[in-house]
This record gives sequence, structure tokens and C-alpha cells, in this order.
Amino acid sequence: MIALRYNFDHPFQGKVILRKTGYKHARCRAIYFDSADEHDFNITLQVDGDGTYQVVLNWEFEGRSFSHESSVTVKNGQHIHEDIY
Repeated sequence: MIALRYNFDHPFQGKVILRKTGYKHARCRAIYFDSADEHDFNITLQVDGDGTYQVVLNWEFEGRSFSHESSVTVKNGQHIHEDIY
């Protein structure tokens, strides 16, 4: 498992999608996450081995929809790199 740290201007309540990249029929995992009243929080994700994963956060706040996407590289079970889009 890896943990990704986020700091938002508001609490996060929404869906986190995890997909291993580089595979035509890669399985997606979706979890619902609620940071409660926290603006600075960790999301723990279970990964299927080393590789690059696409992480997408989707949420609504004050009637508006938001999305955040990043690419995370995992090696030896450790989070080693993140590209934010």
C-alpha cells in the first residue's frame, strides 16, 4: 500500500480512482473517501505491484464539480514519483 498526501483549501469528500497504466484492460479501483474536517490528509491506496498508476480524484464542493489527476510511480512497494496534471 502507498499513501498520497493532499492539502486542499477545503475538506475532501468524493471518489478516488486508481488504475495501473500500460495495460489495455487494466482494472480500475474506486474508493470513496471523506477527509472529515481535515484539509491536509493522506489517502491510502492498495497497488498491484510495481509500475505506474493513474490516480483521479473527483468531488463536489459548494455546488461545483472538481477533478484532480496524477500519475504515480511505485517501485519495490514504495511511492517514488508523482506527476500532477
